[in-house]
Amino acid sequence: MDRRGFLKTAAGVGVAATLSGCAAGSRAALPTAPDSVASSNTSHDLRNMAVFVPGYLPHAASANGVPLIANRRMARAIRDPEKPYRLISRIGMDGSVRQALLPAHAHDVEISPDRSVGVLCGFEAENQVAFDPQTLDLVAQAPAFGDGWRGGGHAVYINNGRSVVISERAPRRSRSKGPIDSHFGRITIRDADTLRVRESYSTYGIDPHEIALIEGGRYLVAANYGSLPHAGQTSLSVPRHVVEASVTIIDMADGRLLDKWVTNTRDLEVRHLAVGGLERIFAIQAKLGDADAGRRVASGDDIAAGFDITSEPGIAYLPASTLKLGKDARPAALGSSADTALMRHGLSIVYDPVHDQAIATFSSADAVMVFDGSSKETISRLDTRSVGLRFPCGITFLPDGLHYAVTGYWENLFVFERGSHRLVRDLCLYPTFFGHSHITAA
Repeated sequence: MDRRGFLKTAAGVGVAATLSGCAAGSRAALPTAPDSVASSNTSHDLRNMAVFVPGYLPHAASANGVPLIANRRMARAIRDPEKPYRLISRIGMDGSVRQALLPAHAHDVEISPDRSVGVLCGFEAENQVAFDPQTLDLVAQAPAFGDGWRGGGHAVYINNGRSVVISERAPRRSRSKGPIDSHFGRITIRDADTLRVRESYSTYGIDPHEIALIEGGRYLVAANYGSLPHAGQTSLSVPRHVVEASVTIIDMADGRLLDKWVTNTRDLEVRHLAVGGLERIFAIQAKLGDADAGRRVASGDDIAAGFDITSEPGIAYLPASTLKLGKDARPAALGSSADTALMRHGLSIVYDPVHDQAIATFSSADAVMVFDGSSKETISRLDTRSVGLRFPCGITFLPDGLHYAVTGYWENLFVFERGSHRLVRDLCLYPTFFGHSHITAA
């Protein structure tokens, strides 16, 4: 019997949990986060926890002197090296590192509540992949919703981890090809272990991406990019041709649309979400331009910098305000105009209900910002270069309830204290991820 089968059997006699537990102004003037000292109790609380990172560029890495794809231990789940694969890294908060290649064009990781299974969320890909969070062994593969459909890149678990909900995108066509609802994406509800589709609902938006549950799982919130190719084209343009960027709320009981905010119909996509209920929805927007436009927006930064390794060649991320949305309220920008100037390539956002704060990373500006959930004002704005963290991308709350982690695009995991946002140097780790957008702790 393999480990996963044993844990599922052992759960009936109450031992699975025990086994799982063992096994403003110029950039130079931005404030830095003061260090704090981690207690031994804090280290003890975190030692059995881990952060999961999907590595985008495994071709840049080698192990035991050979490329990862040629390493039997790393590539044990890869049957066809000509198809997409990504590196999954399990970074233990005790400093341990476990890595493997999985056959997915992945964007995010989600782990079930009992930590028995995880999903490596396919993005713009034709398949989804489930894996064992301890061993990183492949558990299941399943195709996208239908022919031409593509993964939306994010997932959430429901039914106490027995099912997983995944965002998926309709076949890409120009706006002239059919009514607008024919371009709407879907969520698929799948078995956690097999990834078989059991049910699906429309997201009522174009190209859904991040999804989140609110009100105890009664409703699902979706961020829908909203971009389509111009007539006669098959690829997206720069700037993006945004037909209808939106945030939608879906009733999980029957799939009906509860609410919808159209955030842009020109050139601003809405990509990422953090939620705390119907009155607390925070959405990151993205605006793309060419390289010249990128140089113009960065002209006010007088610190020497290299190229933006988080962006594609010839594409730059331009300022795009982060929004707060809520029932019976129009979308409103967070922070000041000076803050918005640094909101370039917002990648991850989380909501802290204890302190009523939203925390977001902006990788192209080397910035992490904290916003007050009520007033929408900026509480903290950190230039991560000042503490040695470049291109902040992933952010996740650690399961101890006291800290959150922020990771750089290529390497390094920094830990901060919730509420005070003090950097906890004693808990920082320095692994290499080989490029990523999001992280998940479990």
